[in-house]
Amino acid sequence: MFVCVCDHRQTHHFSCEKVFMGMGEPLDNYANVLEACRSLLDRKRWNLAHGRVTVSTVGLTSQIRKLTRDLPEVSLALSLHAPNQAMRTQIVPTAKRYPIEDLIQALDDHMTAYLKKRRDRLAQQGRLKNSEFTIEERIQESSRRRAMIEYVMLTGPSSSFEAAHQLGKLCGKSKLLINLIPYNATDVKDKLQCPSREHMEEFKRILISYGAFCTIRKTMGADIDSACGQLITVKDKEEAMVVNPTVRDIEESGTPRDLIDGSIKKRSVARRSMSKQRSDVTSPKNLESFIRPLKIATSLAATSFVVCTVIFLRQRRR
Repeated sequence: MFVCVCDHRQTHHFSCEKVFMGMGEPLDNYANVLEACRSLLDRKRWNLAHGRVTVSTVGLTSQIRKLTRDLPEVSLALSLHAPNQAMRTQIVPTAKRYPIEDLIQALDDHMTAYLKKRRDRLAQQGRLKNSEFTIEERIQESSRRRAMIEYVMLTGPSSSFEAAHQLGKLCGKSKLLINLIPYNATDVKDKLQCPSREHMEEFKRILISYGAFCTIRKTMGADIDSACGQLITVKDKEEAMVVNPTVRDIEESGTPRDLIDGSIKKRSVARRSMSKQRSDVTSPKNLESFIRPLKIATSLAATSFVVCTVIFLRQRRR
């Protein structure tokens, strides 16, 4: 079963980008994800450019190394969210099996996979003296965005300036790209919040001082509750209001019960009406009314094509 979402994005250069994220762990479904990536990169099928296919992972070290071996041209995005093993284990329970240092090393190896092949070839030819990667080489590989760290910014220990220093020490030498993701607040039980813009800018400055590359993701849609992670909570809340409106919600809102009941009934009637319209459109009788004109138009087009072909052939013989 293919449990990963392939997120279709449009870039500024009007070229497609595919991102495996948002539903399950892609590398837990390794065989299918690998085949899907190869299909997207295949010149005879999707023909996407290298670097336009990204696999987002919570950090399965062994699977990351397999992907580096099988398909190094695919980009990797590691959901890290913490600067040390103890803190990350609290946020991501599966992190107990994958030490954070090994994860960063696997991500760095993926970023430098092509560079390593090129240097190994030069070493065999006797044209390479130093086996270590230079800072300039790492910067060049990082600019190709083959490996990236996703780091959610939440008010608390993981977004403190102390955490920024720890994260800088962890990733600075490898020149990995760190993408800071502002948290989109939702109406959930645990009131999580995003730090201020000034705090995130200072966090970014600390990371850069250690040599890491850092960006802050631009959030869109939060003002209308439609940013990443918000839509599902809004939908659940609306459905809960329709199915089981509680007295506490009414008391807190200060709205008379009869007005709220009337609003709920109107919303329910509207939804039933829309559902009925959709079912009417897809009924066999209505589908037949759409299909019949298409059949006639197709027959006329085919007849015209045959007549034009015959006339053209006769003209050529003359």
